[in-house]
Amino acid sequence: MNTIIKAGSDLHWKKNTMHITGHFNMDCNFKCSYCIVDTFRKTFNNQLSPTALYNLFSSLPLLKKDFYTFNISGGEPSLYTYFPQVLNYMKEFIPANKLRATWMTNGSLLHKLEEYFKDYRAYDFNLTITLHLEQMNAETYLKKLSEFKYPDMCTIKIMLEPGTLKQIDSIIEKIKNFGYKKFNVQPVIISQKLHPNYTNEEMDFIKNSAYGPKLILFNEYLRENQTIKKEYTRNEYNLNPELINYKGLKCLAGYNSLIISPDGAISSCYSTMKNSVCNINSDSLINYMAEYEPITCQNPWCACGTYTAIPKWNPKYSEAPNYFIKNFPK
Repeated sequence: MNTIIKAGSDLHWKKNTMHITGHFNMDCNFKCSYCIVDTFRKTFNNQLSPTALYNLFSSLPLLKKDFYTFNISGGEPSLYTYFPQVLNYMKEFIPANKLRATWMTNGSLLHKLEEYFKDYRAYDFNLTITLHLEQMNAETYLKKLSEFKYPDMCTIKIMLEPGTLKQIDSIIEKIKNFGYKKFNVQPVIISQKLHPNYTNEEMDFIKNSAYGPKLILFNEYLRENQTIKKEYTRNEYNLNPELINYKGLKCLAGYNSLIISPDGAISSCYSTMKNSVCNINSDSLINYMAEYEPITCQNPWCACGTYTAIPKWNPKYSEAPNYFIKNFPK
């Protein structure tokens, strides 16, 4: 039997990075039948307050991280009332060489986003535009994408529904004509398994697609008293969820990651959202971090796709990253 003793990405083991998932608003102008955050979205009818927004960004430099990444979604983030302040605070509080931010949008309001980003072209700001063909037809999407001025900042994300492979290939070729170069075709996952109706051709595409996520992760196993390190991509764990069975491992979620909910509640990961112990409307992010202890993963698979890169380890066989040991000596 193989025992996972370390996991994550080499980058996150070496660099003290903070990854922030911002759900600053949950209102959306689409009503997708397959929305993965529909229940979560219905929990909130408010947006992150200006006070909470300022408290968040003004505290981040005090954490003294090597790098800050943001993944801002929703809801539809272009509907967030204080979107311009988000950009201003990023510019004010975080050095440009330590910052990367990505907004996840349905692409229906690109004209609005174009206006927001026009004065921030020097920053590593990115859009992931997910084409929800159930809600807006391909021709309308193509027209909006052809008119958007900044295709270089965009990744076009398409969900591969069973039976749509040829249509997706056609759409991608058309979008390329508008100057878009980055694409991400993702499979439909149901209860941590690939959709059962995929054809053999579609399965081959998923396994070998040039449009899949490029993030390289690793698991380090203990096998017969020997350490074996295996690297894999995110698509590989879509095909084999056992790769992200981190149950019982220590994890730096909460130290290298924060999830911000519209009500100001802070969570270390999606599995701990019901037990938030800090709200940035009134609580100190610095105090939260000063009392931090690594969490122990309780799930048989990691529920946080982005956070699979965060360091995880079995304390019986391995230690935390050096930067954490330095800041929190035993």
